[in-house]
Amino acid sequence: MVMMLRPHPTGALWIEEAGTALVADAHLGYGWAQRRRGELGPVRDDRSGVKLARIVDELAPREIVFLGDAVHAPRPGAEEREFVEGVLTQLMKRVQVTVVSGNHDRHFLRDYGKLGLIPVSEWRHQQVIAIHGDKPRAAEPGETLILGHLHPSISVADAAGAKQRLPVFLLASDMIILPAFSPFAAGIDLTRGLTAQVEGWIGKRKIEAVATTGTRLLRLGPLSQHTCKAPTRRNDRMPIQTIQRKRS
Repeated sequence: MVMMLRPHPTGALWIEEAGTALVADAHLGYGWAQRRRGELGPVRDDRSGVKLARIVDELAPREIVFLGDAVHAPRPGAEEREFVEGVLTQLMKRVQVTVVSGNHDRHFLRDYGKLGLIPVSEWRHQQVIAIHGDKPRAAEPGETLILGHLHPSISVADAAGAKQRLPVFLLASDMIILPAFSPFAAGIDLTRGLTAQVEGWIGKRKIEAVATTGTRLLRLGPLSQHTCKAPTRRNDRMPIQTIQRKRS
């Protein structure tokens, strides 16, 4: 018997056997938080809510797990709180919601306590362990570790030279690093090499990189010499292999 761990174009990881979708680094309220810090930009971002609704519509999960940094900043203003609570309340009407603590939302219970969501340090299903990833944790023998926090991405350019960042899944036999779910989280550009923090997590593992455009998944191949190649016409069409986790 195997457990299927399947990347989804939204940036979520789908664990069908558990009926659970995991999303990392949603950073809800980012625009409002940046406005409070004096930056001018869009304060609302409905794309996160749209993507969450798409996960529910397409996968019909019983549960959605926010794998740390569900919200961006502590002590939200009134409009920021209303926005975040609105997104989470609508989601909670459709599925069970679990919040794993991250470094951005350590005061989640204080700021959003009326939602009734009590953050946990990790989420488990059999031998699959999901954490945020801001604190080191080794995978025990037989475990598969899932984490966020690192925001892996890749920079690509179109024929006109316009560049954009695509979120990237990093997949190993016993570890999966999720891309940031937030559309504002550009993340680490893997074409420029890996940071010490990323290298510390992956160690000597063989890593497969899979990018998402939001509508489709692109297999980029293995990380080579600490870098990742942008998709080409050839590997753009390669099928994504579902990760199979043997059940003990």
